[in-house]
Amino acid sequence: MADDQEQIDDVELKVYTKPMTYTRLPATEPVEIRFQDLQYRANLGIGKGTKEILHNVHGRFLPSQLVAIMGPSGAGKSTLLDVLSGYRITGVRGVVTVNGRERDLEEFRRVSCYITQDDRLQPLLTVKENMKVAADLKLSAKYNDQDKYAVIDEILLMLGLKEAANTRAARLSGGQKKRLSIALELVNNPLVMFLDEPTTGLDSASCLLCIKLMKLLASQGRTVVCTIHQPSASLFQNFDHVYVLAEGQCLYQGSAEKVVPYLESVELPCPMYHNPADYSKLNK
Repeated sequence: MADDQEQIDDVELKVYTKPMTYTRLPATEPVEIRFQDLQYRANLGIGKGTKEILHNVHGRFLPSQLVAIMGPSGAGKSTLLDVLSGYRITGVRGVVTVNGRERDLEEFRRVSCYITQDDRLQPLLTVKENMKVAADLKLSAKYNDQDKYAVIDEILLMLGLKEAANTRAARLSGGQKKRLSIALELVNNPLVMFLDEPTTGLDSASCLLCIKLMKLLASQGRTVVCTIHQPSASLFQNFDHVYVLAEGQCLYQGSAEKVVPYLESVELPCPMYHNPADYSKLNK
């Protein structure tokens, strides 16, 4: 059964990574996100005070790049993602700008989406029915049912879910569920996508499928930012930009291919045959 699923996933990968026409590319200005002196203090409860989770971090995430926020457990990865997406507001200090202007949360939320670690699907509905619900909620009144199904079919084809369109969500594989979660958010064509640990719980083949998909979405002009824990070397090389956190502070930000030279420059050379992603976290 596992071998059969891997063969299916391999076919799906070829479907949505080959050159194809996708008519619903973002039509508005791409989004560049900058943040400066970003702090976050968590409330520990009544009488227990607060704890600073993020310590004056700064960075820049560009469109058409797949960005990975990395770091050990408790480093502040998900917190940073929550703050940048506007999911977390209370306890935040610092400046977040969008295309050079201070972020307007209401406007930003209209052009962005947040995909949680847990796949929040309607298990008894089919893939296509899940998509129809999303289309009814997200698309404007100018879209009739025929238009909505055209949008749905195009997204499912791109994500390799066309063959599973009439399968109930509860019967999908882990990788298919994750891709359906992404498909639901693509209905209203967001410019910015935030994903919290999208590869958690997936096997190695499904992890690669998921990362390849996100890279494809970024290449279409979107700003795609995800948190990821312990990526393999083969996954790591797919990221355009990495942002490494440890104890709420930024250790490194830049291209994935420059991580090893950076470690050497600070006298922490990565040994041959070691995974740079793991080594950069271990030597914080």
